[in-house]
Amino acid sequence: MRSGLLAIGLICLFLPDAYAIAAPDLEAAFHHPAKSERPFVRWWWPGGAIEDHELARQIGLLDAAGVGGAEIQPFGLGITGEAPEMRAAIDSYGEPAFFDRIRAAAAAAASHGMHLDYTFGSAWPSGGGLAITPEAALLELSMAATTLTGGIEGPVKVAIPKRTSRLGAFPSFDRRWKIPEAADWPERMDARARIVAVLAMRGDPPSLMKVAPVMGMNLSPWSDVARPGTLDSHSTLNLTDKLEPDGTLHWSPPPGTWQVLVFKQYAANTSVTGSAGKGPQLVLDHFDKAAFALQAAHVGDPMVAALDGSKAGLRATFIDSVELMQDLPWTQNFLAEFKTRRGYDLTPYLGFILQPGWMQAWDEHYSLPYYQATDEDIADRVRADYRQTVSDLMIDNFVAPFVEWNHQHGLLAKFQAHGSPIDVIRGYGAVDIPETENLGADYDALGMRFARSAADIYGRPLVSAEALAFKDHPFDRTPTWLRARIDMFFAAGVNAETLHGYAYAPASAKWPGWYPFAPTAYTTGFGTMFNQENPTWASMPLLTGYMARMNAVMRRGTSVVPIALFYGEIGNYRGIEDRGAGAQTREKLLIANGYDYDRMNPDGLGHARMVHGRLTTAGGHEYRALVIPQTSALRAETAAKIASFAEAGLPVIFTDTIPHRDVGLFQAEVRDQQVRESMAKVLKTNGRLVPEEKLADALKSALIARNLTFTTDSPDVVFTERKVGERLMYFLYNCADEPRDASFIAPLAGGAQRWNALDGTIAPQTARAERGGTAIALRLESHESALIIVDPASRPRNVNQPTDALVQTLPRDGWGFKAVGHSSGGEPFSEANDNKSLGDYATDTALAGFSGVATYSTDFSLGAPSKTAGSRLIVDLGLVHDMAIITINGHRLGPLISAPWQRDITPWMKGEGNHIDIEVANVPQNALRDGSRPGYKKLLAVPAGLIGPVTIVLRSPSPKQMPGEIK
Repeated sequence: MRSGLLAIGLICLFLPDAYAIAAPDLEAAFHHPAKSERPFVRWWWPGGAIEDHELARQIGLLDAAGVGGAEIQPFGLGITGEAPEMRAAIDSYGEPAFFDRIRAAAAAAASHGMHLDYTFGSAWPSGGGLAITPEAALLELSMAATTLTGGIEGPVKVAIPKRTSRLGAFPSFDRRWKIPEAADWPERMDARARIVAVLAMRGDPPSLMKVAPVMGMNLSPWSDVARPGTLDSHSTLNLTDKLEPDGTLHWSPPPGTWQVLVFKQYAANTSVTGSAGKGPQLVLDHFDKAAFALQAAHVGDPMVAALDGSKAGLRATFIDSVELMQDLPWTQNFLAEFKTRRGYDLTPYLGFILQPGWMQAWDEHYSLPYYQATDEDIADRVRADYRQTVSDLMIDNFVAPFVEWNHQHGLLAKFQAHGSPIDVIRGYGAVDIPETENLGADYDALGMRFARSAADIYGRPLVSAEALAFKDHPFDRTPTWLRARIDMFFAAGVNAETLHGYAYAPASAKWPGWYPFAPTAYTTGFGTMFNQENPTWASMPLLTGYMARMNAVMRRGTSVVPIALFYGEIGNYRGIEDRGAGAQTREKLLIANGYDYDRMNPDGLGHARMVHGRLTTAGGHEYRALVIPQTSALRAETAAKIASFAEAGLPVIFTDTIPHRDVGLFQAEVRDQQVRESMAKVLKTNGRLVPEEKLADALKSALIARNLTFTTDSPDVVFTERKVGERLMYFLYNCADEPRDASFIAPLAGGAQRWNALDGTIAPQTARAERGGTAIALRLESHESALIIVDPASRPRNVNQPTDALVQTLPRDGWGFKAVGHSSGGEPFSEANDNKSLGDYATDTALAGFSGVATYSTDFSLGAPSKTAGSRLIVDLGLVHDMAIITINGHRLGPLISAPWQRDITPWMKGEGNHIDIEVANVPQNALRDGSRPGYKKLLAVPAGLIGPVTIVLRSPSPKQMPGEIK
C-alpha cells in the first residue's frame, strides 16, 4: 500500500496545482467545475508559420468556448500550393523562433488560467530533422523464404528480402532531402543494411492469403496465413557465412524439403507522417536510448531553454500513438539484448517470430503465424519471448527516458501506449497521464478501458483520451452526434479529453482554413472540425460544459472495480485474444452481470500484494477477485505470485483451462513444473476452474459483490461506478443503435437522483427499496447516458412525469429567413427571404450546398391556455439540423444541440404580438462537397435546416407529484 501511495505522491508533486484532484464536494464540483476540469483540444499548428497575436486571439476563443487547454501539434500535413516563404515558415519548426512561439502561447494560456501540452516532435512517430541521422533511424528485420527440395548439389539460389517501401523515407517529392547536409544520407541508410542470419530448416512453406491494401498502400511485405508452414527446430543449420550478396548460397541441401530463411536488417523506409521541419524526417529508433536523447536535444531542451525557467501555462509533453511501420521490430543490438533478457540465443529460432498483422501499424489484425514448430509449442514460446523483449526495450529506452526527461524539467508525461508493440497496460501506467483514443479502439468503450486499468493499477489520477476523431467524417459530425459519443469515453473511465481537433486558422484565411485531416485522393479524412470556422461553433460551450461537469464528478471519490481480468498479451488490438473474432465475450459477460473489471498485466501483479483480503496494486486500487481467461501459459514468476494471492485468501477463477506451462523457452522444463506447482497451490486454496459462461455464477458463489444488478437483459449497456463519501455514483451508457432497458438494483439502500451534466440540473429519480438495495427504473435511448447518484441519507420515491398539452402549431410557411455562410465549393453565400417554408435545405436548389447560420423569424399571438400552478410554456422545434438558438421577444436563450429541441419560454411570453427568431446552424459538409476535388467528391449531402414542426405546448406538473427535494 505504501508503494501505491508513494507513486500517487510523486505524480501530485509534478501535477500543477490546478490539476490536483480535489476533495469530494460533489455538488459544488458539478455546478462549478474548475477550468482544469474542462476538456483540451489538439491544436494543430502549421509548423512554425504562426504569429503571437493570432495565438493569443485563438487562446481567447478557446477559453470563451469552455476549453481548458490545448495540445500543441505542429504539422506540415494537408498544406499544398504554398509559396516558398510559407514553406520556409512551416519548416522553421524546431528552430529558436518556433520555441519563442511556444513561450508566447504558454504565456497567453497562463493569462487565461489555461494549460498547454506540447507534442514531443512534429507529427508521428517521433523523429525528424537533422538530429535523427541514418545512424539513429528506426530499424526493421525482414525475412525472405525459399523452399528447396534436397538431394541436389549446390550452390543454390535463394531469395534475399528487399527493403519494404511504405510512405517513404526517401521521397523524391520532398525537397527537404535535397539539402547539402543530407546529401549522403541515402547511402548511410543503405549502409545499415546487413544480413543477420541465414537459416536452413526442414519443413514446409505456409499457405497464404491475399490481403487488401489499406488506403491504396501495402503496409507489409507479407500476406496473411491460411495454414502455417512447419519447421523442425532440431534440424536448424546456420548458413550465414555461405551467402553471397546476389543470393548464391554455397550449400548442398540434404534430402527432404527445406525452408531457407534469410533475415536482413534495414533502416526502415518510413518517415514522420505529416511533419514540419528542416531536413529529412526519419523516424527514430524507439528501441535505442541514444536515439531518444537526440530527439530530446532537438525538440525538448531548446523549448525548456526558451521558457527561461518559467513553466507557467505549460503542463506536459505528449507522445501520440507510436504506430511504428516495421517489417519486424528490431534494433542494432537486439540479439545481444535478447540473450541477456531471455537467457538464450534467438538466432536459431528466428523463423518462428513472424506473425502477419501483429502490431502492424494502421492494420493490426489477427493472422496465423508463418511457421509453427513440428515439436510441441516451441514457436509459441519463442514468439512470446521475442515480443516481451521488444516491449522491454521500448519501455526502457523510449518510454522511461521520456518520463524521466519530463520530470527533470518539472513537466508531466502524457503518452498513448496503444499502437505500440509493448505491454500496453505497463506503457500507459509508466507515464503521468495515460491517454487512449477512439480510433485505435474502433470506437469501443470496452477497448478503451486499458487506460483506466493502468490508472487504477499504477495510481494515475487523470485518464485522458484523444476524443471524437471519426474516420471518413471530418465535416459532418453534428453536436447531437458528438454529445452522444463523448459518453463512450466516460463509460471507458476517461476523465479528461483532448478533442481532435482545433486547427490554427487565422481570421484572414479563406474559409474553412487549413484542416490537416481533410479529404484526399486516398481517404475522406477523419477528425472533427472543432474551431470557429465551423458554423456550429456556438454549441461548443454547451459541449465543453457537459464534459467539464462529467470530468469533475469522474475525478472525485474512488473507482469501484472489483474484478482484475488478466491480460498477458504484448500489444493490443481487438481480436488479439480470440484469434481475430473480436467478440469480447468475457468482458461483455462481466458487464452484463453487473461486474466492472480492469485488465491486469503481469507487471501489475508483480508489484501488487494482499491487504485485508484484497488484491492491492502499487497504485492503491483494491480488487476482490482475479479472473484468468483461457490461457495455457504464465511466466513462472506470475504463477507464483497468483499462488501467493490465493493462499492469502484471494478468489482466483480460471475459465476453460488451467495454465500448465511457462510462457518462454528458457529452462522450459523446470519453469513449466514451477507453473504447474503454483497452479496446484491455487486450486488447493482459493482457485476454481469454470466454463467461461459460468464465470458470473462462480463470482457470485465466491461472494464477490456486484457493482449493480441489471433487472433485465441489458446488452450494450456499459457502466462505471465511483464511491464518493457514502454515496454511490453510476454512469451508464447505451452503446447500441437501439433503445435499451437499463434498469438496475444498486447494492445500497437510499434515494436516487439523476444528474444532467448538459444543463447542470439535479432531479429526483424514481426508485424503490429492493433486496436491501435500491431499484432504479431506467430506459436509455440509442447512445443515451445517465448519471445516477444513490444516497443512503435519503429515501427512495416515485417521481411522476409532467404532462404536455398542445397549445399552438406555428405555420410551416411564411417565415422570414436570412442565411449567411458558404455554399458549394466553399464560396461565400447569403440569402434573404420573406416567405420561407420549413424543411430540409435539400429541397431548395439555392440552399442545397449551404453551410452556415440561418435565422427563421415569425410573429404569433397566443391565446389564454388553461394553466395550473407550476405549469410552463414550452417551444418545441420538432427536428433541427444541426443546432438552434431561440430568441423570444428579444430574449436570447442558450443553444439547443439535441432532442428534445425545446426551451421554456414562460417568462417572456405575451398574449399578443410575440416574435420568435430561430437561428439554425448546420455542419460544414454540404458547402465543402466538390466534385472536382479528390476526396471531397466523396462527401455525401447531409440533412440541414429547421424541419419542424414548431409548436407551443403547456407543460403541467403531475397532480401526483410529491413535493420537496431529495436530500
